Amino acid sequence: MVISSTPDLNVRVIRSLLGTIEIPELGVSVEPGRGESFISTVEGVLKRVEEVVKMLSRNVEGERKKRAYAVLKRIEEIKSGKASMTLIIDDPAGNSAIISEKAKTFL
Repeated sequence: MVISSTPDLNVRVIRSLLGTIEIPELGVSVEPGRGESFISTVEGVLKRVEEVVKMLSRNVEGERKKRAYAVLKRIEEIKSGKASMTLIIDDPAGNSAIISEKAKTFL
């Protein structure tokens, strides 16, 4: 699903244990086995990503630090409606979902 406005941040996201979440514009991929299943919103997913990037950026320097700051800036732009992103969930079991009429399903 393309997240292109602030109302899109309220869309429900369901991720099962087998679901992979990808946000290509941020270079983010949350693989199965890292974390747990959850029911959240797009904004909640962004908050999780933001927390991990902040945590990981504490112990890096140089280009990695710049990359972390760029990702955090882009997250703020998305949350304020100034930038868009694509949220992809791949779940071989079919137990994950983005609950929106705007979401596209590929089988």
